[in-house]
Amino acid sequence: MPDFRDVDPRELRVPPSRRQGADPGKLARQISMFGASTAGMPPPWVYEGLDGVLMLYNGVTRATRIAKLAPGTLIQVEVIGKLPKKLASEPRIGDLVP
Repeated sequence: MPDFRDVDPRELRVPPSRRQGADPGKLARQISMFGASTAGMPPPWVYEGLDGVLMLYNGVTRATRIAKLAPGTLIQVEVIGKLPKKLASEPRIGDLVP
């Protein structure tokens, strides 16, 4: 059964492959196409750590766009699995967005 949750995108952790955050070019394209809208946006996929913290697997740019343009807006994410480690020390989207 799918596990969907509403979360603040600024609190989501970035995956090791995206330590610098969203790709600037892709982020600029998404901003120009969708702005701060979440209408029709597919939920990003996340993994849950042992400490309950969520790490993005797919959707770093979408989460960054909403965190940047609509602070305080919750987005729906789909938890696709659990990781056998704590994630609280990993960088958050909020750490990478001014």
